[in-house]
Amino acid sequence: MTILKMIEIYRHNGLRKVRPYYNKRSSFVKGRWLGKSLIDVLASEFKLHSRAYYLDQIKKGTYRLIRDGVPLVSSHLMTTPIKNHDILETTTHKHEPPVKQWCSQEIEADDLSKRIAGFDIIFEDENTLVIDKPSGIPVHPTGQFYQNTITEILKLHGIDGLPCYRLDKITSGLLILAKNSQSAGEIQKSIRSRDMKKVYLARVKGRFPHSELIHNNEDALEKTFEDTPKITVETSPIYSIDPKRQFPVGLSPSRDATTKFYPIGYFPHVDETIVACKPITGRTHQIRIHLARLGHPIVNDSVYCSHISKYPVRLEFMIQFPKWEEQWDLNTKELRARFQEFIEETKNNNQPMESFCPECHTVELKDPLLSDLELWLHAWKYEDTNGKFKFETNIPKWAQLNDS
Repeated sequence: MTILKMIEIYRHNGLRKVRPYYNKRSSFVKGRWLGKSLIDVLASEFKLHSRAYYLDQIKKGTYRLIRDGVPLVSSHLMTTPIKNHDILETTTHKHEPPVKQWCSQEIEADDLSKRIAGFDIIFEDENTLVIDKPSGIPVHPTGQFYQNTITEILKLHGIDGLPCYRLDKITSGLLILAKNSQSAGEIQKSIRSRDMKKVYLARVKGRFPHSELIHNNEDALEKTFEDTPKITVETSPIYSIDPKRQFPVGLSPSRDATTKFYPIGYFPHVDETIVACKPITGRTHQIRIHLARLGHPIVNDSVYCSHISKYPVRLEFMIQFPKWEEQWDLNTKELRARFQEFIEETKNNNQPMESFCPECHTVELKDPLLSDLELWLHAWKYEDTNGKFKFETNIPKWAQLNDS
Protein backbone atom coordinates (compact mmCIF):
# COMPACT_ATOMS: atom_id res chain seq x y z
CA MET A 1 0.00 0.00 0.00
CA THR A 2 1.29 3.45 -0.95
CA ILE A 3 -0.13 6.25 1.18
CA LEU A 4 -0.66 9.41 -0.84
CA LYS A 5 -1.55 11.63 2.11
CA MET A 6 -0.24 11.98 5.67
CA ILE A 7 -2.28 9.83 8.06
CA GLU A 8 -4.12 11.77 10.75
CA ILE A 9 -5.09 9.99 13.95
CA TYR A 10 -7.57 11.43 16.43
CA ARG A 11 -9.63 10.24 19.38
CA HIS A 12 -13.34 10.73 19.98
CA ASN A 13 -15.79 9.17 22.45
CA GLY A 14 -13.38 6.42 23.47
CA LEU A 15 -12.50 5.52 19.89
CA ARG A 16 -9.23 5.83 17.99
CA LYS A 17 -10.02 7.09 14.50
CA VAL A 18 -8.15 7.51 11.23
CA ARG A 19 -9.25 10.32 8.96
CA PRO A 20 -10.05 9.03 5.43
CA TYR A 21 -6.95 8.98 3.23
CA TYR A 22 -5.93 8.10 -0.30
CA ASN A 23 -3.88 4.99 -0.94
CA LYS A 24 -2.55 3.35 -4.08
CA ARG A 25 -2.36 -0.37 -4.83
CA SER A 26 -0.70 -2.10 -7.79
CA SER A 27 -0.94 -5.69 -9.01
CA PHE A 28 -0.34 -7.64 -12.20
CA VAL A 29 -3.45 -8.29 -14.26
CA LYS A 30 -5.07 -11.72 -14.06
CA GLY A 31 -4.78 -14.20 -16.88
CA ARG A 32 -8.51 -14.29 -17.52
CA TRP A 33 -8.46 -10.53 -18.20
CA LEU A 34 -6.11 -10.79 -21.19
CA GLY A 35 -7.63 -9.52 -24.43
CA LYS A 36 -10.41 -7.62 -22.64
CA SER A 37 -10.64 -3.88 -22.07
CA LEU A 38 -10.28 -2.54 -18.55
CA ILE A 39 -13.82 -1.17 -18.47
CA ASP A 40 -15.22 -4.58 -19.46
CA VAL A 41 -13.21 -6.26 -16.70
CA LEU A 42 -14.32 -3.79 -14.00
CA ALA A 43 -17.98 -3.92 -15.02
CA SER A 44 -18.10 -7.74 -15.21
CA GLU A 45 -15.97 -8.74 -12.22
CA PHE A 46 -16.64 -5.95 -9.71
CA LYS A 47 -20.42 -5.67 -9.74
CA LEU A 48 -20.67 -3.48 -6.66
CA HIS A 49 -21.05 -0.47 -8.98
CA SER A 50 -22.47 0.19 -12.46
CA ARG A 51 -20.53 0.38 -15.73
CA ALA A 52 -21.16 4.14 -15.80
CA TYR A 53 -19.54 4.45 -12.37
CA TYR A 54 -16.38 2.67 -13.52
CA LEU A 55 -16.24 4.79 -16.70
CA ASP A 56 -16.29 7.91 -14.54
CA GLN A 57 -13.61 6.50 -12.20
CA ILE A 58 -11.31 5.66 -15.13
CA LYS A 59 -11.61 9.24 -16.35
CA LYS A 60 -10.71 10.49 -12.85
CA GLY A 61 -7.64 8.25 -12.74
CA THR A 62 -8.87 5.95 -9.99
CA TYR A 63 -8.03 2.95 -12.21
CA ARG A 64 -4.99 2.95 -14.49
CA LEU A 65 -3.14 0.39 -16.59
CA ILE A 66 0.65 0.56 -16.50
CA ARG A 67 2.38 -0.98 -19.52
CA ASP A 68 6.19 -1.17 -19.65
CA GLY A 69 6.33 1.41 -16.86
CA VAL A 70 4.11 3.93 -18.68
CA PRO A 71 0.44 4.65 -17.81
CA LEU A 72 -1.95 4.21 -20.73
CA VAL A 73 -4.10 7.21 -21.68
CA SER A 74 -7.47 6.89 -19.89
CA SER A 75 -9.48 7.18 -23.12
CA HIS A 76 -7.68 4.11 -24.47
CA LEU A 77 -8.83 1.99 -21.53
CA MET A 78 -12.29 1.74 -23.06
CA THR A 79 -11.02 -0.29 -26.03
CA THR A 80 -7.35 -1.29 -25.60
CA PRO A 81 -6.99 -5.04 -24.86
CA ILE A 82 -5.17 -5.93 -21.66
CA LYS A 83 -1.82 -7.63 -22.25
CA ASN A 84 0.29 -9.99 -20.19
CA HIS A 85 2.49 -8.19 -17.60
CA ASP A 86 0.24 -5.10 -17.55
CA ILE A 87 -0.17 -3.65 -14.07
CA LEU A 88 -3.50 -2.48 -12.67
CA GLU A 89 -3.08 0.53 -10.40
CA THR A 90 -5.96 1.53 -8.13
CA THR A 91 -6.18 4.70 -6.07
CA THR A 92 -8.93 4.71 -3.45
CA HIS A 93 -10.20 6.96 -0.69
CA LYS A 94 -9.92 4.63 2.28
CA HIS A 95 -12.33 4.81 5.21
CA GLU A 96 -11.12 2.75 8.17
CA PRO A 97 -13.51 1.80 10.96
CA PRO A 98 -12.53 3.13 14.40
CA VAL A 99 -11.06 0.90 17.11
CA LYS A 100 -11.34 1.05 20.87
CA GLN A 101 -8.94 3.57 22.41
CA TRP A 102 -6.60 1.65 24.72
CA CYS A 103 -4.55 4.59 26.02
CA SER A 104 -4.05 8.32 25.59
CA GLN A 105 -2.21 9.77 22.60
CA GLU A 106 0.64 10.82 24.89
CA ILE A 107 1.08 7.31 26.31
CA GLU A 108 0.95 5.76 22.83
CA ALA A 109 3.78 8.05 21.70
CA ASP A 110 5.96 7.51 24.80
CA ASP A 111 7.72 4.10 24.84
CA LEU A 112 9.09 2.76 28.12
CA SER A 113 11.01 -0.38 29.11
CA LYS A 114 7.77 -2.27 29.76
CA ARG A 115 5.54 -0.56 27.25
CA ILE A 116 5.46 0.12 23.52
CA ALA A 117 2.78 2.15 21.70
CA GLY A 118 0.75 1.93 24.90
CA PHE A 119 0.79 -1.90 24.87
CA ASP A 120 2.19 -3.65 27.95
CA ILE A 121 5.28 -5.73 27.11
CA ILE A 122 5.28 -9.23 28.63
CA PHE A 123 8.60 -10.26 27.09
CA GLU A 124 11.05 -9.03 24.49
CA ASP A 125 14.35 -10.17 23.00
CA GLU A 126 16.06 -9.86 19.61
CA ASN A 127 13.65 -12.39 18.03
CA THR A 128 10.35 -12.04 19.85
CA LEU A 129 7.95 -9.44 21.22
CA VAL A 130 5.11 -10.55 23.49
CA ILE A 131 2.48 -7.99 24.41
CA ASP A 132 -0.82 -7.89 26.28
CA LYS A 133 -3.26 -7.09 23.47
CA PRO A 134 -6.16 -4.83 24.45
CA SER A 135 -9.65 -5.64 23.23
CA GLY A 136 -11.19 -3.74 20.35
CA ILE A 137 -8.30 -3.58 17.87
CA PRO A 138 -7.34 -6.00 15.04
CA VAL A 139 -3.92 -7.65 15.11
CA HIS A 140 -3.03 -7.12 11.44
CA PRO A 141 -4.50 -5.50 8.32
CA THR A 142 -7.72 -7.21 7.31
CA GLY A 143 -10.86 -6.12 5.53
CA GLN A 144 -11.30 -2.38 5.99
CA PHE A 145 -8.63 -2.13 8.69
CA TYR A 146 -5.04 -1.13 7.92
CA GLN A 147 -3.56 1.75 9.92
CA ASN A 148 -5.77 0.92 12.91
CA THR A 149 -4.04 -2.43 13.55
CA ILE A 150 -1.41 -3.53 16.05
CA THR A 151 1.22 -4.51 13.48
CA GLU A 152 0.99 -1.18 11.64
CA ILE A 153 1.05 0.81 14.89
CA LEU A 154 4.14 -1.11 16.02
CA LYS A 155 5.88 -0.22 12.75
CA LEU A 156 5.61 3.43 13.75
CA HIS A 157 7.65 2.46 16.83
CA GLY A 158 10.35 0.57 14.93
CA ILE A 159 8.98 -2.97 15.35
CA ASP A 160 8.10 -5.03 12.28
CA GLY A 161 6.25 -7.79 14.11
CA LEU A 162 4.90 -10.98 12.54
CA PRO A 163 1.87 -12.34 14.45
CA CYS A 164 2.34 -16.04 15.25
CA TYR A 165 -1.38 -16.78 15.64
CA ARG A 166 -4.75 -15.10 15.39
CA LEU A 167 -6.62 -13.21 18.09
CA ASP A 168 -10.01 -11.70 17.26
CA LYS A 169 -10.37 -7.93 17.32
CA ILE A 170 -12.59 -8.03 20.42
CA THR A 171 -10.44 -10.60 22.30
CA SER A 172 -7.66 -9.48 24.65
CA GLY A 173 -4.51 -11.12 25.97
CA LEU A 174 -1.18 -12.66 25.08
CA LEU A 175 -0.01 -11.90 21.57
CA ILE A 176 3.33 -13.33 20.40
CA LEU A 177 4.97 -11.49 17.51
CA ALA A 178 8.17 -12.66 15.85
CA LYS A 179 10.74 -10.12 14.68
CA ASN A 180 11.91 -12.29 11.80
CA SER A 181 10.51 -15.04 9.60
CA GLN A 182 12.69 -17.78 11.12
CA SER A 183 11.36 -17.14 14.64
CA ALA A 184 7.82 -16.92 13.28
CA GLY A 185 8.21 -20.30 11.61
CA GLU A 186 9.50 -21.96 14.79
CA ILE A 187 6.67 -20.63 16.94
CA GLN A 188 3.98 -21.43 14.39
CA LYS A 189 5.37 -24.95 14.00
CA SER A 190 4.98 -25.50 17.75
CA ILE A 191 1.42 -24.24 17.64
CA ARG A 192 0.49 -26.43 14.66
CA SER A 193 1.98 -29.52 16.32
CA ARG A 194 -0.03 -28.76 19.47
CA ASP A 195 3.13 -28.42 21.54
CA MET A 196 1.89 -25.05 22.77
CA LYS A 197 -0.38 -25.12 25.81
CA LYS A 198 -2.88 -22.27 25.68
CA VAL A 199 -5.18 -21.18 28.48
CA TYR A 200 -7.86 -18.51 28.11
CA LEU A 201 -10.10 -16.93 30.73
CA ALA A 202 -13.79 -16.31 30.10
CA ARG A 203 -16.67 -14.95 32.13
CA VAL A 204 -19.79 -16.97 31.35
CA LYS A 205 -23.50 -17.06 32.12
CA GLY A 206 -24.75 -19.29 34.92
CA ARG A 207 -23.08 -21.63 37.38
CA PHE A 208 -20.63 -23.74 35.42
CA PRO A 209 -20.39 -27.47 36.37
CA HIS A 210 -18.23 -28.13 39.46
CA SER A 211 -17.79 -24.41 40.18
CA GLU A 212 -17.48 -23.15 43.74
CA LEU A 213 -18.25 -19.88 45.43
CA ILE A 214 -15.39 -17.39 45.33
CA HIS A 215 -13.80 -16.35 48.59
CA ASN A 216 -11.05 -14.12 47.17
CA ASN A 217 -8.86 -17.19 46.81
CA GLU A 218 -6.17 -16.44 44.21
CA ASP A 219 -4.86 -20.01 44.57
CA ALA A 220 -7.78 -21.12 42.43
CA LEU A 221 -6.09 -19.59 39.41
CA GLU A 222 -2.86 -21.48 40.10
CA LYS A 223 -4.61 -24.85 40.27
CA THR A 224 -6.16 -24.56 36.84
CA PHE A 225 -6.62 -27.97 35.17
CA GLU A 226 -4.89 -29.80 38.05
CA ASP A 227 -8.10 -31.10 39.63
CA THR A 228 -9.21 -33.55 36.96
CA PRO A 229 -12.79 -34.22 38.20
CA LYS A 230 -13.63 -30.54 37.70
CA ILE A 231 -12.77 -30.53 34.00
CA THR A 232 -15.58 -30.34 31.45
CA VAL A 233 -14.70 -31.44 27.91
CA GLU A 234 -16.71 -30.26 24.92
CA THR A 235 -16.09 -32.04 21.63
CA SER A 236 -18.24 -30.89 18.73
CA PRO A 237 -17.53 -29.73 15.18
CA ILE A 238 -16.95 -26.07 14.41
CA TYR A 239 -17.90 -24.26 11.22
CA SER A 240 -18.38 -20.65 10.21
CA ILE A 241 -21.28 -18.78 8.61
CA ASP A 242 -20.26 -15.77 6.52
CA PRO A 243 -23.30 -14.09 4.90
CA LYS A 244 -21.00 -11.77 2.94
CA ARG A 245 -19.77 -14.72 0.87
CA GLN A 246 -23.23 -15.92 -0.14
CA PHE A 247 -24.41 -19.54 -0.35
CA PRO A 248 -22.90 -22.15 -0.52
CA VAL A 249 -19.31 -20.87 0.09
CA GLY A 250 -20.48 -18.82 3.07
CA LEU A 251 -21.22 -22.03 4.98
CA SER A 252 -17.91 -23.73 5.71
CA PRO A 253 -17.43 -27.49 6.26
CA SER A 254 -17.63 -28.74 9.85
CA ARG A 255 -14.27 -29.54 11.47
CA ASP A 256 -13.75 -31.54 14.65
CA ALA A 257 -12.81 -29.47 17.70
CA THR A 258 -12.20 -30.08 21.41
CA THR A 259 -11.99 -27.62 24.32
CA LYS A 260 -11.39 -28.34 28.01
CA PHE A 261 -12.96 -26.09 30.65
CA TYR A 262 -12.08 -25.62 34.30
CA PRO A 263 -14.25 -23.45 36.62
CA ILE A 264 -12.28 -20.89 38.63
CA GLY A 265 -15.11 -19.50 40.72
CA TYR A 266 -18.79 -18.59 40.79
CA PHE A 267 -20.29 -15.14 41.44
CA PRO A 268 -23.78 -15.83 42.89
CA HIS A 269 -24.86 -12.16 42.96
CA VAL A 270 -24.80 -12.04 39.14
CA ASP A 271 -25.04 -15.80 38.40
CA GLU A 272 -21.79 -15.81 36.41
CA THR A 273 -18.65 -17.97 36.46
CA ILE A 274 -14.99 -17.36 35.66
CA VAL A 275 -13.83 -20.31 33.55
CA ALA A 276 -10.38 -21.31 32.30
CA CYS A 277 -10.52 -22.58 28.72
CA LYS A 278 -7.94 -24.85 27.09
CA PRO A 279 -8.47 -25.31 23.33
CA ILE A 280 -6.98 -28.57 22.10
CA THR A 281 -7.70 -27.65 18.49
CA GLY A 282 -7.59 -24.20 16.94
CA ARG A 283 -10.83 -23.44 15.11
CA THR A 284 -12.28 -19.98 14.55
CA HIS A 285 -14.49 -18.94 17.50
CA GLN A 286 -14.08 -22.43 18.97
CA ILE A 287 -14.21 -21.42 22.65
CA ARG A 288 -17.17 -19.09 22.13
CA ILE A 289 -19.23 -21.66 20.23
CA HIS A 290 -18.42 -24.53 22.60
CA LEU A 291 -19.46 -22.43 25.62
CA ALA A 292 -22.71 -21.49 23.87
CA ARG A 293 -23.46 -25.16 23.15
CA LEU A 294 -22.79 -26.00 26.81
CA GLY A 295 -25.42 -23.43 27.79
CA HIS A 296 -22.86 -21.11 29.37
CA PRO A 297 -22.08 -18.45 26.74
CA ILE A 298 -19.67 -15.60 27.40
CA VAL A 299 -21.64 -12.91 29.21
CA ASN A 300 -21.10 -10.05 26.73
CA ASP A 301 -20.81 -12.07 23.51
CA SER A 302 -23.10 -10.23 21.07
CA VAL A 303 -22.90 -13.13 18.58
CA TYR A 304 -23.08 -16.36 20.61
CA CYS A 305 -24.90 -15.34 23.83
CA SER A 306 -28.62 -15.85 23.24
CA HIS A 307 -29.58 -13.17 25.79
CA ILE A 308 -28.00 -10.38 23.72
CA SER A 309 -27.17 -11.93 20.34
CA LYS A 310 -27.58 -9.70 17.29
CA TYR A 311 -27.83 -12.83 15.17
CA PRO A 312 -30.29 -15.17 16.94
CA VAL A 313 -31.26 -17.00 13.74
CA ARG A 314 -27.65 -17.84 12.94
CA LEU A 315 -26.94 -18.77 16.58
CA GLU A 316 -29.92 -21.12 16.79
CA PHE A 317 -28.76 -22.90 13.64
CA MET A 318 -25.19 -23.39 14.95
CA ILE A 319 -26.43 -24.79 18.27
CA GLN A 320 -29.15 -26.96 16.71
CA PHE A 321 -26.87 -28.38 14.01
CA PRO A 322 -23.32 -28.94 15.38
CA LYS A 323 -22.46 -30.90 12.22
CA TRP A 324 -24.78 -29.42 9.65
CA GLU A 325 -23.75 -31.73 6.76
CA GLU A 326 -25.02 -34.84 8.57
CA GLN A 327 -27.93 -33.42 10.52
CA TRP A 328 -29.49 -31.11 7.98
CA ASP A 329 -32.52 -32.95 6.60
CA LEU A 330 -33.67 -30.28 4.15
CA ASN A 331 -32.71 -30.10 0.50
CA THR A 332 -30.33 -27.57 -1.02
CA LYS A 333 -33.16 -25.21 -1.94
CA GLU A 334 -34.37 -25.08 1.66
CA LEU A 335 -30.83 -24.71 2.99
CA ARG A 336 -30.29 -21.81 0.60
CA ALA A 337 -33.48 -20.21 1.93
CA ARG A 338 -32.20 -20.58 5.50
CA PHE A 339 -28.91 -18.95 4.49
CA GLN A 340 -30.89 -16.05 3.01
CA GLU A 341 -32.30 -15.51 6.51
CA PHE A 342 -28.73 -15.14 7.79
CA ILE A 343 -28.07 -12.52 5.09
CA GLU A 344 -31.18 -10.51 5.97
CA GLU A 345 -30.33 -10.70 9.67
CA THR A 346 -26.87 -9.30 8.95
CA LYS A 347 -28.27 -6.47 6.81
CA ASN A 348 -30.60 -5.43 9.62
CA ASN A 349 -27.62 -5.11 11.97
CA ASN A 350 -25.53 -2.98 9.59
CA GLN A 351 -27.62 0.09 8.95
CA PRO A 352 -25.53 2.99 7.58
CA MET A 353 -25.84 6.64 8.52
CA GLU A 354 -27.65 8.88 6.10
CA SER A 355 -24.44 10.62 5.02
CA PHE A 356 -21.85 10.26 2.30
CA CYS A 357 -18.20 11.15 1.99
CA PRO A 358 -18.02 14.36 -0.13
CA GLU A 359 -14.84 13.14 -1.88
CA CYS A 360 -15.71 9.56 -2.84
CA HIS A 361 -19.44 9.32 -1.98
CA THR A 362 -18.83 6.29 0.26
CA VAL A 363 -21.69 5.64 2.68
CA GLU A 364 -20.50 6.45 6.18
CA LEU A 365 -21.32 3.88 8.86
CA LYS A 366 -22.27 4.56 12.45
CA ASP A 367 -19.57 4.36 15.09
CA PRO A 368 -19.58 1.04 16.96
CA LEU A 369 -20.61 0.94 20.59
CA LEU A 370 -17.67 0.56 22.97
CA SER A 371 -19.44 -2.45 24.49
CA ASP A 372 -19.38 -4.17 21.08
CA LEU A 373 -15.58 -3.84 20.95
CA GLU A 374 -14.90 -5.86 24.12
CA LEU A 375 -15.36 -9.57 24.73
CA TRP A 376 -14.78 -11.17 28.13
CA LEU A 377 -12.39 -13.70 26.64
CA HIS A 378 -8.69 -13.30 27.42
CA ALA A 379 -5.62 -15.22 26.21
CA TRP A 380 -4.01 -15.71 29.63
CA LYS A 381 -1.14 -18.23 29.35
CA TYR A 382 1.01 -19.70 26.59
CA GLU A 383 3.64 -22.37 27.24
CA ASP A 384 5.40 -24.87 24.99
CA THR A 385 6.39 -28.37 26.12
CA ASN A 386 10.10 -27.58 25.70
CA GLY A 387 9.94 -24.74 28.18
CA LYS A 388 11.26 -22.22 25.66
CA PHE A 389 8.10 -20.13 25.80
CA LYS A 390 6.28 -19.51 29.05
CA PHE A 391 4.29 -16.30 29.14
CA GLU A 392 1.43 -15.03 31.28
CA THR A 393 -0.52 -11.77 31.41
CA ASN A 394 -2.12 -10.00 34.33
CA ILE A 395 -5.70 -11.01 35.10
CA PRO A 396 -8.19 -8.66 33.39
CA LYS A 397 -10.44 -6.67 35.70
CA TRP A 398 -13.60 -8.60 34.76
CA ALA A 399 -11.94 -11.92 35.77
CA GLN A 400 -10.44 -10.84 39.08
CA LEU A 401 -11.63 -12.96 41.96
CA ASN A 402 -12.29 -10.04 44.30
CA ASP A 403 -15.16 -8.90 42.05
CA SER A 404 -18.21 -7.82 43.95
